[in-house]
Amino acid sequence: MTIHSSIAFVLALSLFVASPGPGMLGCMAQSMKNGLKSAAYYIFGMICGDMVYLLFAVFGLAVMANILGSFFYIVRVAGGIYLLYLGFKLLLSKKESSGDTSQPTMKNSFLTGYFITVSNPKVIIMYCGFLPNFMDLSKLTTADIFIVAGLVAMVISVIMGTYALIAYKTGKVVTKHSGKALNRLAGAVLIGIGTLLILKKA
Repeated sequence: MTIHSSIAFVLALSLFVASPGPGMLGCMAQSMKNGLKSAAYYIFGMICGDMVYLLFAVFGLAVMANILGSFFYIVRVAGGIYLLYLGFKLLLSKKESSGDTSQPTMKNSFLTGYFITVSNPKVIIMYCGFLPNFMDLSKLTTADIFIVAGLVAMVISVIMGTYALIAYKTGKVVTKHSGKALNRLAGAVLIGIGTLLILKKA
């Protein structure tokens, strides 16, 4: 793995992560509703989800992913249902408080980020189809794998962290006017993402 291939990979991955999608929308919803700490757990969940497919690609498990296609469909639907649950919970909430940093909220944030990532077909394509164009996966050493994983974590953290910060600043302004409106906005986003995951055919 060369420096040039690493730079090219980081640039391409940055464009991929920064592009609008369920992950970005979910991150902003978490940050607006629960604050930056919740968004950090969400982003960590995204990173863990990405690591699953990175290992799949590196160790040649793309074939297994195809064999277990129905399993991944079940995971996607389960993730969608979980997001619907969280979304409706926010919509039906009568409390206007924001910034709930209790442990269950942090756990929900992590699971939301994880489920959105592992059930997103775009992430599968990224690692099992796109990654091999930047490096020979069969020749990666253990050190190379750790470097790639570190680069992935860095890119996701920086880009999603930026989105989270922007959403947090926006959320603070909205909260001053109506915490209930913010609950409904975040809930609607999660319901939309959950519905997309459930109805998506591929």
